[in-house]
Amino acid sequence: QELETLIEKADAGQPLYADSAYVGQEAIIEECEMTNQVHEKGTKGKPLTEEQKASNRKKSKSRARVEHVFGFMTNSMNAMYVRTIGYVRAVAKIGLSNLTYNLMRCVQLNKKVYNVFLRG
Repeated sequence: QELETLIEKADAGQPLYADSAYVGQEAIIEECEMTNQVHEKGTKGKPLTEEQKASNRKKSKSRARVEHVFGFMTNSMNAMYVRTIGYVRAVAKIGLSNLTYNLMRCVQLNKKVYNVFLRG
């Protein structure tokens, strides 16, 4: 999907974290006044420098948390498909999916905390 359909002027001032597929879309990012945090991509004749690799690792830390949420919702909850008729039902389904994810995450975090106290 093209980047210009995903971001808009209202996003100004925010960083844009994206993978290297969006290299070359700098003009759109600057037009929307966002901070470019797109991963840099090496080529066959010009590999990434150590500084570029370090920069990509730093950017990945922010992206990883979001990617894990979408991965869990896709693989475990099958919640990435909205098959409803009407905007109100779609919003309700997405809201319930997010609530379910947050409850499952809360249970998971509580188990970790509980196990720490049992072992300590």
